[in-house]
Amino acid sequence: MNLFDEAEARRRRDAGMWLAAENKQELLATARGFAAFVAKQQGTVNADEVALMMAENGLDYTDLGNAAGSVFDGKFEWTGAVVQSRRPSTHGRLIRVWRWKGEAQ
Repeated sequence: MNLFDEAEARRRRDAGMWLAAENKQELLATARGFAAFVAKQQGTVNADEVALMMAENGLDYTDLGNAAGSVFDGKFEWTGAVVQSRRPSTHGRLIRVWRWKGEAQ
């Protein structure tokens, strides 16, 4: 077994993300819609902002489970910036800041 295999690591990541997303399609589409709305309005967006919009609309971001990692799909690009999450459940970890780039290529 090769301890380090970048291609296999990406393959496993992509397979896991697909499986998680497949089981939460409707909620994931809603979260992506909120993410796109925020990004278009203010230029960037992060997971905390999506969680806030979901809460304001009676939805729970944590219901996404592992599919939360698929919110920022090919229609978003990472800005290179990170911010500290303010949600207690995240223990203050760093989260990425994204911008809207439009339809996936």
